[in-house]
Amino acid sequence: MTPDPKEKNPKLNPPPEEMSAGSSQDEQTSGEENEDEDIEVSLDEFDSVNNYLDSLNSALDMIEQRNDDLKAQLLNLLQSNREIRQSMQEEYAKGNDGSETNGKTEDAMEH
Repeated sequence: MTPDPKEKNPKLNPPPEEMSAGSSQDEQTSGEENEDEDIEVSLDEFDSVNNYLDSLNSALDMIEQRNDDLKAQLLNLLQSNREIRQSMQEEYAKGNDGSETNGKTEDAMEH
């Protein structure tokens, strides 16, 4: 028996639903490949941003450490100046024994 050319063979010509399903499967596969590429690019960008943030964090840590060091040095200087001022006032008081009062000298010592 010879096949009738008008008769459709489901194996050779799939119905339109199957053809669209096959093309959407190809699109899904292609979409998955694009997603994988996007993920790889995103991971590279993420690593780049992460490295940049790490370097910024390191720089900020260094600045904070310098700030702490400066603060400690300023506090030491302030304490030293207070001690020097106190000793100068004591020497001045001993030198004058409280008997002489010179307004100019007292004003200079207060400032």
